[in-house]
Parts: sequence; C-alpha cells; structure tokens
Amino acid sequence: MQTWHDLKLDIFRVSYRACRPYQEKIDDFYDNGKIRFQWDMIRQAYIMAGDQTLPAICEQCPLNIKHTCEGCHTEIEGLPAFLNILVKYMPESVLLNYKLYHDFIDIDIVRQLYNEMEDFRKLLDDVKWPVAKVMTDGQPVMIPDDTGGEHELFYPWEGEEDDTYPNGSDSYYWGRNKNGILVKDSFGNKAPYPFVKLYKEGFGVYGLTAEGKIHTFVPVLGKFPNWNNQDGYGGQELVASDEKGSHVFKRQLDIIGMFAEEAMKNNTGLIFEQLI
Repeated sequence: MQTWHDLKLDIFRVSYRACRPYQEKIDDFYDNGKIRFQWDMIRQAYIMAGDQTLPAICEQCPLNIKHTCEGCHTEIEGLPAFLNILVKYMPESVLLNYKLYHDFIDIDIVRQLYNEMEDFRKLLDDVKWPVAKVMTDGQPVMIPDDTGGEHELFYPWEGEEDDTYPNGSDSYYWGRNKNGILVKDSFGNKAPYPFVKLYKEGFGVYGLTAEGKIHTFVPVLGKFPNWNNQDGYGGQELVASDEKGSHVFKRQLDIIGMFAEEAMKNNTGLIFEQLI
C-alpha cells in the first residue's frame, strides 16, 4: 500500500490566521462533554451541505498557500521513497531525525530544511532512480496536480533492498526494484522474474522481460494487474525506466520547499502527519 502524509503549517502559532476567531469560540458540546468549537460547525456545514462560509474565511487568510479551502496543508505522497533517497545521498538531512507519523518541526529546523531541499535538488540532477512509468501509444500519461499543472504518472522504487509491492488492488500487487517491475497475486504467488514492461492487449495483460520472454497473467478474483492511480488515471503500458532523481522527486521537493518558505515568512513550524 502506498503511504500518504499530510504536510501542514503550524497555524496555531500564527495569531493573525483568518480562522482563529472561529477556532476559539465555543459553539456547543459533544455528548461526551468535549467542546465543539464554531470552526468545527463551519467545517461540517461545508462538508455536509456545501456551505460557503469556510471558503470565504480561507480565501482571505495569508496562510492559504494553495488558495483552496484549508489551503494551509496538503497531501504529499511517496515520502518513504523520498526518505530512502535522502538516506542514500544526504544522510545528514534534518528530516531523517523524524519518523513523520505526527511530528512537529520547529522554525529553526525548518530553515535548515529549506536550504537542504535546494541543495538536494541540485544533487539529484546527477542521480538516476528506478520508476515504473504509465504510458499510452509510447507517450507518458499526464495527470493534473494541485498546482493547476500536470505531471507524468509514474511509481518510483521505494528504495528498499527487500522487494516491496506497494501498488495494486485486491487481486494483484506490484512494485519496482532495481531490476524491473515485480508482480505477485493476492495469494502471495510471485511472478517468476522482473519485467521491463506490463501491457494490455485485447482482453489480457502480459509482462515482457529483458530477455524477451512474455508472461501471460491470468485473472485472480476476476481481475488482472492494474496500474491506475487512486483517481482512475491509467494507460496501456507500465514501463520500467530510470529517471533523473530531481524529476522523480520534484513534487516532494516543491511541496516541502513551498511550505518551508511559507513557514519561515510567518515564523512558525511544520507538521508532518501520516494518513495511511
């Protein structure tokens, strides 16, 4: 299973945040006696009924980095692979002092982290990292991102020496290692070799090895291997390739750099929290 984290500004150290009056005003009490603040009611009204009070408050907030509702935090995927490449090429990184389950990073460390990410980006220009790239008609599949742009759909090697299968569904799981794409079914049966490519043809799914062998996958629980992402984006092929590290981890570098810069502007820290 892929791991997702939430990266947040520590907004509670910023007195001029737009949501503060609503977060400090008691609206009601839960049945167990816990305080229910007005902000909880506003969030619930937005989620359940589309009430526009929350967007109006967030729109005027100086901490709204993403210019969306509660844009002071964002989901960030692929941190295990990012941390593993940090271990290999920047083992002294301050980020490696944290487990990132629910960790607060103080402003002084944030300043170090910001400088590290700029240096790390340059270092990764000269590093190749294995990925499994989703392709259609020989072209990479592009997916929208939360900046309004697009990026290629690919899945990086997690950097573990032991084989891992973090992707897939309830029938087949797959992952990337140094040699290719690994596949196993939900019963633990592994394909006999790594593949340079998985591809769909007709009603079937096949794997191609570096030696030119073709492996035919059979349905398990009525399903074939699948490489669509959580939003349903996919393509005809899943291709093993080695890409420039600064390209593979651009999103992680951009997000951490952007949030670190905003934290420094507002003299506050960052919070990493694991979601799944």
